[in-house]
Amino acid sequence: MKLILILFLAFSSFIKAQNSRDAETLFLESKDLVYKKPSESGVIAEFLFKNSSDDNDKLKALFLVTESSLLRGDYNTAIAKLFQCIELSKKSNRPENEFRINYLLARLCDELGIELSQLYLIRNEKDITQNYYEKAIKSYSESNWNQTIRNLKLFEKQKIKSAPELSNFYYALSYTNLGKADSAQYFVHKIQNYPSYYFYAKAKIQSFKKESDKNIDYIEFLKPIGKNVQDIWLRQQIYKLELQNSESKDREKYSEFYQLQTALQDSISSVKENARITFLTKINQKQDEILEAKSERQTKMIGLTCIAILFVFVIGYFINKRLDKKQNEYEKATKEAEEREKFIAKNKAQESAGKIVIPDKTISFLLEKLEKFETNNDYLDPTISLNLLAENLNTNTKYLSEIINTYKNKNFHTYINELRINYIINQLINNPVYLKYKVSHLAEEAGFSSHSLFSTVFKQLTGHSPASFIKIIKSELK
Repeated sequence: MKLILILFLAFSSFIKAQNSRDAETLFLESKDLVYKKPSESGVIAEFLFKNSSDDNDKLKALFLVTESSLLRGDYNTAIAKLFQCIELSKKSNRPENEFRINYLLARLCDELGIELSQLYLIRNEKDITQNYYEKAIKSYSESNWNQTIRNLKLFEKQKIKSAPELSNFYYALSYTNLGKADSAQYFVHKIQNYPSYYFYAKAKIQSFKKESDKNIDYIEFLKPIGKNVQDIWLRQQIYKLELQNSESKDREKYSEFYQLQTALQDSISSVKENARITFLTKINQKQDEILEAKSERQTKMIGLTCIAILFVFVIGYFINKRLDKKQNEYEKATKEAEEREKFIAKNKAQESAGKIVIPDKTISFLLEKLEKFETNNDYLDPTISLNLLAENLNTNTKYLSEIINTYKNKNFHTYINELRINYIINQLINNPVYLKYKVSHLAEEAGFSSHSLFSTVFKQLTGHSPASFIKIIKSELK
């Protein structure tokens, strides 16, 4: 009997493990298809949601259904699934789930023209608007290419595990619009697994090159994807590109694409208007539920308060004791604040007298922060400045400048430039792919604002121009 029971348990465990592996395989397949075939991705994710018993697995599936619906313009489904996500997330309490919900909420609000402030009872607006990826998409839609790139870089620094897949796509388009073809090609190469976006980006790059070469037919790049694009935003962009190409060459083609674009735009506008009403209705219902729940809690609190009054004399001692403790804490905090103000006033007086006296603890603190700054390669940020770094390190520019001069034996600009050049030298020596990059791309990678400045600083520090230095390394490798 015991043997039969053991065999039964072993068999049950095997079946459960096999089902778990199958579910994980399906999830990875659905995730891979989101930006390739959103419809198929949504079908798989819906199946996983219905057949999963784990709340976190259900959430992961719902996120995929929501995103695939948004891509296809099925906003009503996206709204329904997103509110399911909000309910399920209350049980999960995982930061990555909160990030994903906030990202999808911000995206849905942006597409339907709804202010985030209208979600005030459902979600914290500050949490929603801190998503730099969503900001990057918005700045791209406003034709602010430089800001798009800055937001994408800030998003990468957040190091969020569930990062959206199309960061490289928006990098490529932004660099294309800025006329930086080399950088655009670099990022286009990274999205080959997403054919619709890859071929559109390739066509976009060629459309810019056409200004100098009239023989380029960049629409040829769109043929591999044909009419199979399910992302409605991307389909609109393709129609615009096709209209641009056919406007002066083929009036019939132009008329055909114009009708397609107009029909799509009208359809999207109608769907968005209906979805907007649905979304606002859902928001109002949800807020009514929250207010009703708050009202019930307040009623209970009033009842508990009335009961508590009956025991006020019993607990009076404990309340007084707590008040005394708070009073002591307040007095201690006031004293510390006064001492801090005296310290600040003393430092200001020393600074006004032409002296900079930095406490030893502050020196150790800032040197440790500078070491982390160097280790994390934060000096590659092209926007870094003495003021910005001082703000990030919670200090002032005088302290920071004095410590860099004293302990790094150089001024701020020399310090940053040497870190950047040494970074590139290290990459050239240890990472052969960097030997293939153009000097302009190396300069941008290092955070320099111009190719000429990079070359000048490089030669000052190494005695060789970047091109000459690369030749030396290549000859040594041979």
